[in-house]
Amino acid sequence: MSSKRTTEDDTPIDDTNPPLTLPAIQTRIRQLLDRLPSKADTAALSPNNVESLERWCRQVRSTLRSYNLVLNFLSVATYQWEPDRPGHTGQSLAALNNQMQSGTARINILQNDISRVLTPALTRQLTKKRLVVHKSKPSPQDTTTSADGNVEEIIKEEFYEYEQVVNDPEMLQLNREQMCDEAIYKRQLVVSVMEQMCQCIDDYMKAEAGAAGGDAQRYSMAY
Repeated sequence: MSSKRTTEDDTPIDDTNPPLTLPAIQTRIRQLLDRLPSKADTAALSPNNVESLERWCRQVRSTLRSYNLVLNFLSVATYQWEPDRPGHTGQSLAALNNQMQSGTARINILQNDISRVLTPALTRQLTKKRLVVHKSKPSPQDTTTSADGNVEEIIKEEFYEYEQVVNDPEMLQLNREQMCDEAIYKRQLVVSVMEQMCQCIDDYMKAEAGAAGGDAQRYSMAY
């Protein structure tokens, strides 16, 4: 499927052209649906293949971030000065907003699950300690006598090396296993939410068209 689609007025909708009308928002959502990992790739996930699992999580996370960004344009595309809005169209807008909030809440649960896989809690741990001894010319403050009777200064320096390590490896492994077990359902949840949002936009435009005599685009803020 093409990664670039156009709206009815042939305005391209892609990563560099934000959607400013309701049909354009639908187009963009369908583009993002195409970016989700396939059902086959999702079914093949295994906690033993961490690289593949993390790639899947990053792909889904990126798609969801773009989707949430697109939803912000709904208020742009549906704006109308409230005193001029008929009562029943206000109800349609409320229904659209409720659907958006409900879908966002469901998607946020998946985003939290992905975060537990990609960004587990870390702790700073000492992994190496080195002691370096320097010998130099004597100083009045700190001197000692070497085996051959010469006076020399000894300077000791300690070096520490730290690494960020996973705070709870067992919990991370459990999160990976859970993600793999539930990945098919989680992917379908995202698909359903995004498709349902497109359907809800359709329903809203039909309600607006009925109220405005078929002119469903007159409240668009696109220029």
